[in-house]
Amino acid sequence: MALTRVNVFLMRDSTTDVVDAIRSDKPFTQIDISPSAALDGAFFYQHSHANAPRWLLDVNTVLASDVTNVVTASASGVLVIRRAGRIFALAFGYGRSLLDPALIQRQFGLRAGLNLIDPSQLRSMDTKTFEDLVVSKSTQASKSSDLPAFGIDVARDILRGVAGIPRDKKLASRLAGSDSISLVTRTDINDVGALCELLFDAYNDTAYKANFEWIDQLEIVEDPAMVDALDADLLAALKARDTSKTYMAAPENIDWEDVESFSLAGTGRARYDDLDLDDYLGTLDATGLSKLTIELLKQRGVTVNYSRSGNSDRLWTLHECLISEQEVNGNLYVLIEGRWFAVNKTLSDRVDAYFNSLPTATSLASANPGETEPAYNDRVARAFPEEYLHLDAKIVRPGGASSGIEFCDLLAKDGTLIHVKRKSRSATLSHLFAQGTVSATTFFSDGVFRDALRDLVKKERPGSSADSWLDLIPPSTDTVDTNKYTVSYVVLAKPTKSGANWLPFFSKLNLMQHGTQLQTMRYGLTLSRLDN
Repeated sequence: MALTRVNVFLMRDSTTDVVDAIRSDKPFTQIDISPSAALDGAFFYQHSHANAPRWLLDVNTVLASDVTNVVTASASGVLVIRRAGRIFALAFGYGRSLLDPALIQRQFGLRAGLNLIDPSQLRSMDTKTFEDLVVSKSTQASKSSDLPAFGIDVARDILRGVAGIPRDKKLASRLAGSDSISLVTRTDINDVGALCELLFDAYNDTAYKANFEWIDQLEIVEDPAMVDALDADLLAALKARDTSKTYMAAPENIDWEDVESFSLAGTGRARYDDLDLDDYLGTLDATGLSKLTIELLKQRGVTVNYSRSGNSDRLWTLHECLISEQEVNGNLYVLIEGRWFAVNKTLSDRVDAYFNSLPTATSLASANPGETEPAYNDRVARAFPEEYLHLDAKIVRPGGASSGIEFCDLLAKDGTLIHVKRKSRSATLSHLFAQGTVSATTFFSDGVFRDALRDLVKKERPGSSADSWLDLIPPSTDTVDTNKYTVSYVVLAKPTKSGANWLPFFSKLNLMQHGTQLQTMRYGLTLSRLDN
């Protein structure tokens, strides 16, 4: 029998028996492989039942008669075999849901895929950018292309998946790799053992470094003592309800259109619209916090409840959904998808050096406790009308654009473009840094935008009072001397962190990317934190 698509997982080296790869919390049926087959292992599957989808119950309430002949079902099967001294799992249907997620070897498919795919024949790349939130992005090309076509930022983007055409066309017509590797091929099922060996060799190969060495900016921490130390620091922060450098996010792309809610083990029957660490910790009383352990976080599941089928699937553990960073002996480590990674020392030092080099604006008014950014902007503009022009939420549309841009929150009389953001669990600084770059770039290059901005100033300051502010905004007939302007980022934050560690590493990395672009355009740049 020839398989047209093969989806292969490698289990971690601690997996010694095929049944260990299967989750113990789900009912399954095991069938041994026939002695005549050239395979060592077993097949596991879950009985599927046809049920009316949940949405049908709602629809029937408004119908003259019930719809009774619509059902949905999902099949799950996985072939688990021993090969090359390791355990491999071939998933069919929803077979992945049967595998113990804690035992899946992460990045197996990614590294194998990078070594097997022709680097000039890439079709898609999945990346994640980590900051106050996780931004997952899948970029696809209409035809096979090389790396530059995908616009990957090798300093910020973490590669999580790749798809393309392999060098060896006999292996597959195309393949995709992330944690697992999926191949479109015609492989006899008796030959999947040899295929697993080939993929394992590709996983261990280092040839990918020739084109994708930048993916090693994060190196998996293998030292058990270091992992224990990092886990202890993480646990201490959680027990103190300190989420300043830890948050929760889905560890992989999901179909959000089909997600109804999330359920977290240990929180009763509550359902959550999103994953939020503060919400989870809020469900734990003092006793619950004291009993919190890393092992417990690894055991408690995160279940996705689907709206279309009404089914639920325990996809991850709480531990896999945590994003955290800790510093030990001057080295930075980040927890991503249940594994600790060491951040390349050269990169982290470069980011910290850049962050520490940024000057602080010295003339800013202090923030009041708990003050929001709109309230701060309005108060400062009213208190110092000759020093600041209030432009918060005043949108100006660039030439030919369908949407507008906020030039800045406060325009200072010395040409400083002040952008203010309050740092909280619901607000990300990525928008702040991007806003500064977009508005400064548009101000420099778009005369239509500047003319519209001048019209806005005239409305805000009628008559001669507008003259000094109009002098700061050249009309479309003139050029902009960017040396005369400074982009000033102002962060309103709770005074929980001191020194240079008040901003997480990935936020500082994002800031460096935007700041470098602004400075290349010869804008000045300042970064200020106002405790509130």
